[in-house]
Amino acid sequence: MSKVLMISLGSIGRRHLVNTRELLPDAEIAVYRTHFYTENVLPEAADKLFFEISDALAFKPDAVIISSPASEHVKHALEFINNGANVFIEKPLAMTHQEVDAVITASRDTDRFAMVGYVLRFQPILHFIRDLLHSGDLGEIRTANVQVGQYLPDWRPESDYRKGVSAQKKLGGGALLELSHELDYSTWLFGMPDQVLCSSGKVSDLDIDVEDSACVIMEYGHTELARRVVVQVDFLQRVANMAIQVVGSEATLYADLVRERAYIASPGQDEVQSLDVPKMAEGNEMYLRQFDFFFARSFDDYQPRFDETRKFADYVSVEHAAGVLKLVDLAKESNSKGMRIRYQD
Repeated sequence: MSKVLMISLGSIGRRHLVNTRELLPDAEIAVYRTHFYTENVLPEAADKLFFEISDALAFKPDAVIISSPASEHVKHALEFINNGANVFIEKPLAMTHQEVDAVITASRDTDRFAMVGYVLRFQPILHFIRDLLHSGDLGEIRTANVQVGQYLPDWRPESDYRKGVSAQKKLGGGALLELSHELDYSTWLFGMPDQVLCSSGKVSDLDIDVEDSACVIMEYGHTELARRVVVQVDFLQRVANMAIQVVGSEATLYADLVRERAYIASPGQDEVQSLDVPKMAEGNEMYLRQFDFFFARSFDDYQPRFDETRKFADYVSVEHAAGVLKLVDLAKESNSKGMRIRYQD
């Protein structure tokens, strides 16, 4: 019988638990509650509940899903990789890129599979956009603008936003880390930049000790795909927004990732052209696809639900996630120094 351990059950951890049970109905699933969460009730979808790390390690899980605060990710990943488990680590991988070398080394030395939960990689519209960028239909890519934003108290209306991970620096909060999905998929589409310029800070009256908004300008000199990509992230927008605009020499692409719509504006046309983009059956599908892939890599006898799972190659490795973290660190350095910072491998 497959054994899966869930570490922490915040809002995303609860989603992961339900999806794990759906995809692995016969697995033995245990939950390890960290000191950040003290609920004493066995979740309906779980078989065991642990409060001590020694008990969680003794369970000897085959796969571990780490949804603890970012400040705990590296510690938990190392404990269970070295205990023989494959690990899924929620984004961000850590609080800074300097922390993650040990995770990369442990995964390689033990031949354990490790991936990071940048779930937008499993959203079909982003793959459609990537194919379009390489098709030449937009001409030469000049710039791209990526946006994401939602008012922080609206993220989880049932809880006090001030007590959540997103609001607290010590737990790895802040718009740059919490909304680093956009930095990940921007670098997936366009590559890592040559240099970074960032302006970030707290411009609202939210009761948080982290930045509530940031604008990251990524400049490229080594690629013909794009010369400049601007990524804007915030905890402020009252209507949730996830969008990308790509400006080419022949046409401009607009895509709304929330509503899964895309349009092209071309010269000589009075109206934009609506594109036939692939859509998910429902919002949870990309999370199911993500774990369908993780379990296919973790268990030899696992039968994937989705046809594309076996050939999927665009998951986020710990190495790439470390690069995203480095980008966040450089953005923060740029903001504090008021200058461009070179990105060097």
